[in-house]
Amino acid sequence: MEKINRYRQIIQDILTAHSQIQPAYGEIEMGLLFDITRDRYQVLRAGWLQKKRVYGALIHIDLKGETIWIQYDGTEVGVAN
Repeated sequence: MEKINRYRQIIQDILTAHSQIQPAYGEIEMGLLFDITRDRYQVLRAGWLQKKRVYGALIHIDLKGETIWIQYDGTEVGVAN
């Protein structure tokens, strides 16, 4: 259980850091979604880029057993790096 709690904290720290990076363009807000009960974690973005609506997950990570699954990574560098 200690290992899983450590993984949870690492995931939350990494996603919190990514959520604080503001996009260079548009009026986009970044948000965090931590579902600790089901071990699902996301960085969400919502707003406007020019006249188009922007909404969706930037990063989605699940913790399954003792394995970290990066379900989606929309960052340039890559969250695993």
